[in-house]
Amino acid sequence: MVHLRAQKVAGIKVPDVQVQGDEDADLLIVGFGSTYGHLFSAMKALRKQGKKVALAQFKYINPLPANTEEVLRKYKKVVVAEQNMGQFAMYLRGKIDGFVPYQYNEVKGQPLVVTELVEAFMKIIEE
Repeated sequence: MVHLRAQKVAGIKVPDVQVQGDEDADLLIVGFGSTYGHLFSAMKALRKQGKKVALAQFKYINPLPANTEEVLRKYKKVVVAEQNMGQFAMYLRGKIDGFVPYQYNEVKGQPLVVTELVEAFMKIIEE
């Protein structure tokens, strides 16, 4: 039964993940769920500073959108930003062979802070 259920879930058609921002971005920010507003604001702030940045906000994770690997491998640097210990980054690493993203993890019980995101993402861009 477990295998049958897994096959059914894997067969669900979900929309492709969409990327916002620069097509030739130096950094792709990846988020899931309620982080969208903060990550989008951080992307906009970085773009105002002349940085090439893009955002992929996942709405579906099981199954992942069919274009997930293509999107994540397109960018030189990818950071997965989460309000937990990095479960989504770990999940993506397990699903995409050889994928090793940067991680931004916060566990404070409070919303992400855009200025802190911008600072962290700037360090990754400049690395």
